[in-house]
Amino acid sequence: MKIHKHISFLKTLIFTLAFLSSITFSHAQILTSSPYSRYGLGEINLQTFAASSAMGGSFIAYHQDTIAPFFINVANPAGLAGIRLSTLELGGQAQFTKISSSASSINKRNINFSYGSVGFPLKRIGGAAFGIMPYSTVGYKITSTQEDPTVGTMTYVFQGDGGVNKVFLGTGLKPFRHQIYKFYNSALADTLIKYKESAKYKRIKFGKQLLSEFSVGVTGNYLFGTINQVTDVIYPGSITYFNTKRQRSVQVSDFTFNGGVQTNFTIDSIKVRGRYREKYKTYSADSVVHYRKRRELKEKIKIGVGFFINTPTGIRAKQNNIIYNYAIDGFGIERPKDTLLNSQGIAGTIKLPLEMGIGLSAKKGERLTVLLDAATTNWSGFKYFSTPSTDFKNSYRVSAGLNFVPNKLAFGSANYIKRVQYRLGISYSDGYLDLKNTAISNYFVSAGLGLPVGIGRFDDIAVVNISAQYGKMGTITNNLLQEDYVRLVLGFTFNKRWFIKYKYD
Repeated sequence: MKIHKHISFLKTLIFTLAFLSSITFSHAQILTSSPYSRYGLGEINLQTFAASSAMGGSFIAYHQDTIAPFFINVANPAGLAGIRLSTLELGGQAQFTKISSSASSINKRNINFSYGSVGFPLKRIGGAAFGIMPYSTVGYKITSTQEDPTVGTMTYVFQGDGGVNKVFLGTGLKPFRHQIYKFYNSALADTLIKYKESAKYKRIKFGKQLLSEFSVGVTGNYLFGTINQVTDVIYPGSITYFNTKRQRSVQVSDFTFNGGVQTNFTIDSIKVRGRYREKYKTYSADSVVHYRKRRELKEKIKIGVGFFINTPTGIRAKQNNIIYNYAIDGFGIERPKDTLLNSQGIAGTIKLPLEMGIGLSAKKGERLTVLLDAATTNWSGFKYFSTPSTDFKNSYRVSAGLNFVPNKLAFGSANYIKRVQYRLGISYSDGYLDLKNTAISNYFVSAGLGLPVGIGRFDDIAVVNISAQYGKMGTITNNLLQEDYVRLVLGFTFNKRWFIKYKYD
């Protein structure tokens, strides 16, 4: 294979991502129909791909297996350090939502491209990834009425569309990956073994193992997009009053950063209690001698911990506002009358909140992975063009998930079921919106499959990731709205060894 083939492949790959991103930008308004996307930057999307979505969105301590397939952990870049094959991930989602009030309900459907990303190893020290995905989405239309004793029934119409997209470039590294092997081959280890200082040997070994598995990652994000919002105040048929319309558009364009760390240690044996009786001697049942020994585990257990942080950042934005009065003629066409406000290109800052969390993971061999996340976001510090919002509050999120695959190496059509990955998850957030002294909470349960496709070689693996979430957001109390939703995510993961220098063409 010649070098020009690699260049041609990269050009094709970049063109594919650019094409998919153009779809995202042109159709961002149909990603959601949530009335709660009216506030702030809209509905903040979960920054994970299909595999993590099936596990309740858990990602903080999610690190790679040692056997492919490998997945891109875009939310905690420390997880990129474990990528061992070049990885391409693409995905889209469909959401079916029932929006209910105390009096009525309506059904909405949204389908769109969700993400595209490419990850690749950096020799043996780590990995990197770049891609594009939506950061937030806006899509709503709310109509309400109000009785006025002098005017009559006034109608308010609130509409919005658009959103903010995110282009990211991240890397994760293991800077101390050889520490455990250096300890094994050191004079210190030989001395501790020679003088049977097993307790000290285990403590140092444990510390060196944590250091060797320690990974650190950082991601740079470019946020950009436009949010359009329109408010109509419509008076009943009268020649005395004109209707009023406000049109506002906000354009976002700036950089943000997030980072994370991960580490883990291995348990390869456990202590067990035994008992024995000396040969040729007789003991009563009460005089059995107990002792402890170690039993080697058939499948090693890895316990991991992770931490991530999204830094509080002020991002640059521009705001355009137009407010005018209008009448509707006999053909139903708007006829503008007076312009009350016309301000264009007003520069300002939107301050994003501090977000951080900690996660735990437990892996049994290459078959079972269990994840647990806990995160908090300081939304009370959110400012929209330097103006604090009373509708936002600090929030927290907890989630848990598991991934089980019977046998990754069970190749052959008869063993296909054994290579399928089975996923379950659950997530709860108390929500960052506080409307009418009511928190807008959100929770969901999830399930999914990772279906292997292709020829199944260790260096050429593809997986179709399917996940489904069922959840509820909001409440019908205090004249608010409740969303019951089913979200389907379809993702494709391709692992392949690229950039190989062949000796022969």
